[in-house]
Formats: sequence, structure tokens, C-alpha cells
Amino acid sequence: MAKFHYIIQDKDEKKLEGILEAPTEEKAHLFLAERQYAILELKPYRQVRSLQAWLDQFAKVNPTGFNFFVRQIATLLKAGVPMLTALKTLQDGIKDPLLKQTVQDIYLDIEKGSGFSEAIARHPRVFNYFFIATVRSGEAIGELDSVLLRLAEILEKDYELNSKIKAALRYPILAFSVMGLAFLITTLFIIPRFKTLFTGFGAELPLPTRILMGTSDAVRQYWYIVLLILAAAAIAVYKHYHTEKGRLFWDGKLLRVWLIGPFMTHAIFSRFTRMLGMMLKSGVNILQGLELIAEIVGNAVMRETILRIRERVSQGSSMAEQMSHEKIFSPIVVQIVRVGEESGKMDDLLLQISNYYDSELDLMAKNIEALIEPFFILMLAALVLIMALGIFLPMWNLYGVVIQQAQS
Repeated sequence: MAKFHYIIQDKDEKKLEGILEAPTEEKAHLFLAERQYAILELKPYRQVRSLQAWLDQFAKVNPTGFNFFVRQIATLLKAGVPMLTALKTLQDGIKDPLLKQTVQDIYLDIEKGSGFSEAIARHPRVFNYFFIATVRSGEAIGELDSVLLRLAEILEKDYELNSKIKAALRYPILAFSVMGLAFLITTLFIIPRFKTLFTGFGAELPLPTRILMGTSDAVRQYWYIVLLILAAAAIAVYKHYHTEKGRLFWDGKLLRVWLIGPFMTHAIFSRFTRMLGMMLKSGVNILQGLELIAEIVGNAVMRETILRIRERVSQGSSMAEQMSHEKIFSPIVVQIVRVGEESGKMDDLLLQISNYYDSELDLMAKNIEALIEPFFILMLAALVLIMALGIFLPMWNLYGVVIQQAQS
């Protein structure tokens, strides 16, 4: 299929621009003309790999705008508005260029006869596997509007969850950055001046001062080696993380980090219970739901755990029983799933437990900042103490040298 770039005008004299796939230019022209578009321009699309085009392939849709789009289209469908009319109504108000172009392409695909799930599946950069599979299930049971509303709720909650994670990690990252900057300034600019002063008087330097001066000399003279080592370490960790064993190793370590580990575990539980509850409520069976969630849960350890549970559930085991054998799941989650299996209301109970974890995350985010602040104050105090000892201890020896020289 060839690609053609088009600029058209609809009945309302609104200009639309995009890319159309068709066997020939005549077929493309016929397709647009049959839909009563005024064709302003139609020519073969030749993709130029410019710097901007290379950068565009890494562009992502703004999550706030995307969530708003999903909720709007779900609301319009709920009100009885046809899909094509809903898409046409919304595309003019979309500001995100990637999302706007995607909606235009979906509109044309549906005009050709594609279903909504089939049309969005052609845009994996915008719609992930979880979203597409959930929409497909909604189409199958004839409740696309309800399923899209639930997806909008999931996306909004997930955005809030990601915001909480970023807020919780912001303070530690800032504190480490400030400490690193203070160390570099001291090492590069302050210590060398004191070194000239001390060595000029011939004072005997204590161990803390020699360590500081040795560090300063190493950083100033071999800074390129230090940068190479840091870069090599960062690349090695990056490469290792993008292997299957590497992700399991680093994601497992993350869940054991002081303060951050429990917070991330609660975030995983919140995402897992909410998404599974929403999918069950949307008509997705438990096995398909577990398979989909395993791919987007965001942690390799949890992914492997969910896939193990799914495998055993497919063989007829109870989900709660299998979850109880996994250390990562808390007893409260296991108990809720057990009650849900017995009562047949697992979807509602899972959504309730996700709300519980959301409230817990709010408290934990505040506690992390409250607890980590004194920790970094102590670290900063230790750094200042080492600097002070390294600088002021030689002063006493320097004072003795000056007295001896004065007496002689």
C-alpha cells in the first residue's frame, strides 16, 4: 500500500491534513471524493528523514490531553453520538500534534469500514496493548461507551499515581544533587587554595586533610577518567537493565530500598488491583486480564509473579491460593481476592482495595519527605564535618609552625 499526503476541505469548509494509504493515487482520490471532500492537494508521501522527523518518532502524547480525549469520546458515545461524528467534533479542539494526527487517521480508517479497536491498533505509540484489548472486549459485548469511561478512570488514576511517585522521588533526587554539587565546588575550588597555604608553611597535614587533597587532585587532574568511569558504569547498568535478568535484578532491588521500596510496592498493588478490577467489570475474563496487566504493571518482578499465577489459575487453581504462595502480595490483598472469588464480586472488591492503597500512598509520600529530610541533614552534616576537620585541623599545626619560626 502506498502512502499519499492529502489536504482536504469538508462540508463545513474546515481544512484537514494527513496521510492516507491506498493502492494507487486514483484510488486515494476516489476514496476522498466519494466522501464529498474538496481535494485541495493529493500527492505521494515521501518521508524525509530530517532531524525533526527523527525526533518526532520519540514524541509521546501528553497524558493529560489524552485522558481528556478518552473521557470526551466516551461521554459523547454515551450520549448516543455516532463514532465518526464524535471524532470529527473532538479533533478540532486537540492541541497535541501527535494525538491530532492520530485522531484524523482513525477517522479515515473508520470511514473505510474499520472498527474502532482495529483503527487504534494501528497507532501503538498512542494506544498501548492494554487499551486496545480492553476496547476490543467492549466492542464485543456492545458496551464500548461504558468501557471507555472506565478506561478514562484508569488513565486518570494512573496519572495521579505516577505524579505521586515523581513527587516522592523529587526530594531525594534534589538532595543528592545539591550534595554532589557542594562536594564538587569544595573539591575543585576551595581545597586547592588551602593546599597552597598549608604546603607553603610546611605544616604536617593530618589524615583527613591528606584525603581531601588527594581527592581534589584526582578530580582536577583526572576528571576525564572519572567521567569515563561514570559513563561506563551508567551504560553498563542501562544495558543490564534492558535484559530480562537485569530488569528482574534491578526491579527487585528497588522494592528493597529503604522507604522507597514499600512505597513502590504499594503503587504496584494500587495499579494491579485497579486495572484488574476495571477489566473484570468491563467483561474481560480473568486469564486475559492477568496477561494484559502483566505487560504494563511496570515492574519485572511483579510481571513474572502475575504470569506464574495466571499459569496456575489456567490449570484450575484458585487465584487467592496462588497469590498466598507469593511473598510480594500482602495478606490483605490475598484476603480480598479470596472473598471476591467466593462472593462473585471480585471486581468491586478490587476497586475498593485500590482506593485503600491510593490513600495509603498519600500518607507514605508525606512520610517519605518527613523521614528522609533528617537523614539527608545528617549526611550533609557529616560531609561538612569531614570538610571542617580536613581544613581546620591543619590550622593548629600551622599555628605551631608560625610560633616556632617567630621564636627562631
